[in-house]
Amino acid sequence: MILERINLTRRLIAALGDALYLAQEVGALNRVLEFRGLRIAASLDLGEMVRNAYNNGGITEAQAQSAMRPIYSSANEEQHTCA
Repeated sequence: MILERINLTRRLIAALGDALYLAQEVGALNRVLEFRGLRIAASLDLGEMVRNAYNNGGITEAQAQSAMRPIYSSANEEQHTCA
């Protein structure tokens, strides 16, 4: 269950990153700020979720490291999940 939430959160962060990039491309400054704030909040949530899951024995060290790997894009996240 926690790995599913981690993977969904990673996909959300990737989607927000894609949206941020597109908003920058079209010059939608208000959307850039909104997407950036949402991405930061989701990233902080991911970090806390992974730390708690690892510290409580819900995930292994390898799973925690995988969960915290860099997030590049939605397409990349579709190919890789934490297991």
